[in-house]
Amino acid sequence: MKKKELVCIVCPKSCRIQVEYEGSEIINIDGASCKKGEEYARNEILNPVRVFTGSVRVEGGNFLNVSVKTPNPVPKKFLSDLGDFTHKLKVKAPVKIGDKIAENILGQSIDLVATRKIEKL
Repeated sequence: MKKKELVCIVCPKSCRIQVEYEGSEIINIDGASCKKGEEYARNEILNPVRVFTGSVRVEGGNFLNVSVKTPNPVPKKFLSDLGDFTHKLKVKAPVKIGDKIAENILGQSIDLVATRKIEKL
């Protein structure tokens, strides 16, 4: 049996949650002061996800990079590969906030959208 301590990020209470688990079976969750904390701990053990943020090079724009993010949380195991992907990617100006910069990355239905406006020079 494994034990892991997490600090919940769902609300400002920042509960310290202890999780006991074996493989993909949660045996015990202790320390969460609400159901959302329990759900966070369960997800963090079984399927941790994050919103990816990064930047992509821009050609012909008033800035050299445009900030990007995934519109939805993605499995944590893909974050490094997404970083490698964005490092190699280049887009042309102009770029508007919300523009889809890339789609179906890694064949995983992961998209990237722009979070900054870039004007064409």
